[in-house]
Amino acid sequence: MKTTYSRAELLKIDDPFEYEFGLPLKINDLPSSVMEEDIPDSKTKLLEKLAEGYSLIIQKPRIPNEKVFTTLQLLDENEFMKLYAVNETTTFTEELWNLLYESEYDLHRAFFLLKEMKGVVFELPYTGGGTRSLTLSGLNANTLIHLRLEVDQSVTCRWD
Repeated sequence: MKTTYSRAELLKIDDPFEYEFGLPLKINDLPSSVMEEDIPDSKTKLLEKLAEGYSLIIQKPRIPNEKVFTTLQLLDENEFMKLYAVNETTTFTEELWNLLYESEYDLHRAFFLLKEMKGVVFELPYTGGGTRSLTLSGLNANTLIHLRLEVDQSVTCRWD
């Protein structure tokens, strides 16, 4: 199954990202299009996108700090959360895959693929008493992919 929504269709939905598409983050900039699709294998898709130059962005609570995160690039942190990036397939391990798969529905964790990180603003949850979700802005001419690991589906948001 593959369904694509245009910007005009997205404007008709009250909260397309949280309720319609179930993204684990908030987006301040409405994308040009959103595509939902079934994929053959989430892990294969993830590795392909890393090889294409996408970054895997991972948000997690500060505690516990699993050993697998010690080798990853730390993008940001606050007193409650940490934000990491995986940029190459060489730093993506089976241990990290297992952790992502096991914590897919953990409300304090989020992960997604991002084509370009330049200019993107990440606002961690609980920053200055703010939102309880990771918030992104500055997604000009970018692609964000959220993988639903357990059900082998993806949601791709594109900005022109």
